[in-house]
Amino acid sequence: MKAQQLQPQKQSLTVYESNPEKIIATPKNTLSNIMLLGGLGNRDCVEYLPAVVNEFFPHPEGLRALDLGSGHGVAAMALAEMGFQVAAFDMYRSSIVIVSKLALKESLNISFGMGGVQHVEKLNQKFELIHDHDIFTCTPSDEQRAEFLAGVKKSLAPQGKFVLKTLAMSPNYKPEDSFESLYMDENYVLFRQTPMSDAPGVVEINGKHWTAQKRIPHASVIRQELYNAGFQILREELEIPAGNHPATFRLVLTSAWGR
Repeated sequence: MKAQQLQPQKQSLTVYESNPEKIIATPKNTLSNIMLLGGLGNRDCVEYLPAVVNEFFPHPEGLRALDLGSGHGVAAMALAEMGFQVAAFDMYRSSIVIVSKLALKESLNISFGMGGVQHVEKLNQKFELIHDHDIFTCTPSDEQRAEFLAGVKKSLAPQGKFVLKTLAMSPNYKPEDSFESLYMDENYVLFRQTPMSDAPGVVEINGKHWTAQKRIPHASVIRQELYNAGFQILREELEIPAGNHPATFRLVLTSAWGR
């Protein structure tokens, strides 16, 4: 079946350079919780999510939110402090144990589970907000990315919002020029060199062995993926950093009517 071409939409696009001095109001306790959770790399979740909630959820108390790939639980804590009933899912038990203890201490409404969106579908629950900052990026194959987006769409409540943070190509990003042993193919799949192995996922390219780590296409390609999956873009920001780094692409999406 031939993929549909992206239809023109009126949408808000903000492109800006990184500004480390930018200060945004954050939920009451979350920054101190970040320190405890060791999640400083996820601080931008705490800065971005309140702006999204203020715009699309003026009264979040009691609404259901799902944090996929919860990791250190920074986003889950922020959402719970804003009043959401949060389900936090991660593939690793160690992450869940740490954040669950802190959530109990802070009396936050967070439930925890192991797995990805395919496990969430089995719960047969709907969420007003679904957040992902890592899984989509770390899913390299077209088939798996389509399955992930279908699972998210199925789990959204009517008028629900999918808050997605992913990586996109930037004009200066050339992974082969970094200090790491990286290789990007023509489909923007980023491979990391690995020792020779017969483990699943290890492939041989030009006499070396590699494992697919992420997919980092251009923003236009990501928009097309999302459109084909039945989403409508409500808001987007493309942050282009200095140096040899990919861009950060943040989007707020909803299910497209009739699709």
